[in-house]
Amino acid sequence: MNQIAFQRQYRRLSWSYFGYFAVLALLVPYLGFYLDALGFSSREIGELIAISTICRVIGPPLWAAVADRLGKLVPLIRFGVISSLVLLLLLAQVNSYLAVAALLGLVSLFWSAILPQLEVVTLASLGTESHRYSRIRMAGSVGFILVALITAELLDLAGTESFPILGAILLLPLLFAVSRLDEPQRAYQDPNQPTPEGFWRRIRRRPFVMFILSTLLLQMSFAPFYAFFALYLNQLGYAPIAVGALISLGVAAEVAMFFIAGRLVVQFTVRRLLMFCLALTSLRWLALANFADVLWWLIPIQLIHAFSFALHHSAAMRYIHRYFPADQHSRGQAFYLSVGFAGGGALGAWLAGFLWQQGEGAEFTFTAAAIAALLGFIAAIFIRDRSKQAARSVELQG
Repeated sequence: MNQIAFQRQYRRLSWSYFGYFAVLALLVPYLGFYLDALGFSSREIGELIAISTICRVIGPPLWAAVADRLGKLVPLIRFGVISSLVLLLLLAQVNSYLAVAALLGLVSLFWSAILPQLEVVTLASLGTESHRYSRIRMAGSVGFILVALITAELLDLAGTESFPILGAILLLPLLFAVSRLDEPQRAYQDPNQPTPEGFWRRIRRRPFVMFILSTLLLQMSFAPFYAFFALYLNQLGYAPIAVGALISLGVAAEVAMFFIAGRLVVQFTVRRLLMFCLALTSLRWLALANFADVLWWLIPIQLIHAFSFALHHSAAMRYIHRYFPADQHSRGQAFYLSVGFAGGGALGAWLAGFLWQQGEGAEFTFTAAAIAALLGFIAAIFIRDRSKQAARSVELQG
């Protein structure tokens, strides 16, 4: 890829991340808010979010298998966007538990076709410039901030029931962005052909098992935040504009971290970075359990998001990209996102739904989240970062 084509693809990838996370700024923080407006109990909200998240466990390996068969990623990304748009429009027409559960599950299934493939397209397009990933990913954080700032006010004006329609509208710019992406050249091997070390053998190594376990526990700890944070602040008496501002503050901290994350993941080992991020996240949830009614406490709590998500994710992406050979990147990303992210999120959402008790169990729920993050910290101790060794193995295979 020549320099002009590289710069063009770089811009298009940035806009794609911007569009994807702009939609996510609606879907993640305000889904619980929307389900509450439909009259579901906290237990039902937890179940619905868990059902939605379980489909994100199924989706990534399914789409990765399709991608490896086709040898192409961009068409799957476009298919995921179009399908999600149609399903959100259908969601706006229903309000029964079973119908909402089915449509949320399908939205998650097709939505999960987008990010894993986009990550692989990005890293394949960057090639030796992989340190620039954090700058592209930062564009997604900017999109998240802009939408999160106005979503609470929009839902307040148009009614919370407008959630699916607003999501469909936000998908239109994303559809335009991904329609402009070029398919990158990447090393490809038929997944039916044996490799010097197979995919399933790689994921059974203890360092990788500990890596996935720490990720799963982190996402379990995030579940009550994703499911109930906006609703929690609303119940504590915060105005809609304050809710949006506090959500955006966390993502603004994320943006700042992405500016320097590229240097940090080179300077420190994955193990040290993950341990540090998990320890801070545990303190974050403990503080949220006890001081959420004080605005000045919520500010540092949200600023820790720079470490809870941005630095943790950047380190994890580096680990995944170096751990797996090129022909296993899609499956590696899918396993990380489905088992670690979605698996932890589904289990955490289900448990949070039981613990929340219409807001009466908020303190206990976030304390449990702090314990989950602490257990993730303990798991990370045993990772014993071997990504350099894995990278050398990949080079020998190439």
